[in-house]
Amino acid sequence: MLESISRLLSDQRRKILWLLAGLSAVWFGYAADDFFRAERANRNISALLARREIPIDARRATPQEILARVNESLRRDQIDEAQAVMSIAAENLPPQVRAAGLYNIANARTRLAGEAVRRGDLDSAAALINLAKSEYRLALQLDPENWDARYNIDVAMRVVRDLPQADNPETTSPDAPKKLWTDLPGIPKGLP
Repeated sequence: MLESISRLLSDQRRKILWLLAGLSAVWFGYAADDFFRAERANRNISALLARREIPIDARRATPQEILARVNESLRRDQIDEAQAVMSIAAENLPPQVRAAGLYNIANARTRLAGEAVRRGDLDSAAALINLAKSEYRLALQLDPENWDARYNIDVAMRVVRDLPQADNPETTSPDAPKKLWTDLPGIPKGLP
């Protein structure tokens, strides 16, 4: 009886050892895959920083690769490409990385708007600044602690102000009540 118990325990030990060996092999495979993926990402980022043009798959790339690709596109004045990469990868990016990419795109648009103002092309400058302001706002929603974005949106607001929409008499309904008080600040005094 003692022999049958020891034989049963040795069979159980063998199965456990095989199970542990299999789990170790699977873990090693995942670790090797992560290592090679990180190595490839570092190589791509280094190539982009060295100003070489390399393609990046925006759906599978790491967030740092995406940010490096966006920055390289902006350096080459290809804002549309940078915007496309950010749009494709937006759902896979952490908020801080997405905010950094939007901030960089908004800065490029602000620089282009400044050049348009110097040329006297005020209409395209206003359009570029309005796009930059919306990107700064989105970057601030994603990363509220980004003081650079706060400062730059303030600068962009000074270039083209956000004015309130004028009351359009065609859009107001005839059934709307008349305004009894003015829109001036302060407490109304007297009768309407």
